[in-house]
Amino acid sequence: MDLLPELYDPRSSRALVRAHRPHAGGAASDVVSDAVWSDVLGLVRWAQATLCCSGEMVPGVAWRTAAASAVLLRRWPAFCDERGECWPVPLDLPVPGGTTPRERLRAAADRLWSRLRTPEEEVPLGVLAVDVDAVGAAAVGLVAEGADWERMG
Repeated sequence: MDLLPELYDPRSSRALVRAHRPHAGGAASDVVSDAVWSDVLGLVRWAQATLCCSGEMVPGVAWRTAAASAVLLRRWPAFCDERGECWPVPLDLPVPGGTTPRERLRAAADRLWSRLRTPEEEVPLGVLAVDVDAVGAAAVGLVAEGADWERMG
């Protein structure tokens, strides 16, 4: 993921979010679009923080990333309802690859970042949910990877 100014600069990131608004949507669809893409932006920020933080911080930051993913996915049925999309979406989409949780997190975050930076590509929420879930699952994998299982058991 490129650390471009859009990720952390408020003006640039707001422009990325607004660029996803439907052309003929209206006020309600603009609000839903802004909510979805603002949350996606926040999740990409948490994923990037997880990938860049020092080793001792990884468990806490990864847990926060997983929690942000879960919060977003809990809101998904309402977002789908507002957009007139079905939920749950019966999709058989590939999950971002990688052999380690860190690689899977990087791949899923890169996909979300790419989708965020490509507003002309209208993405169904079910497709976006696969990437959001992959970020959360990889973050949980990082937490589990760093756990002291001997001490817990």
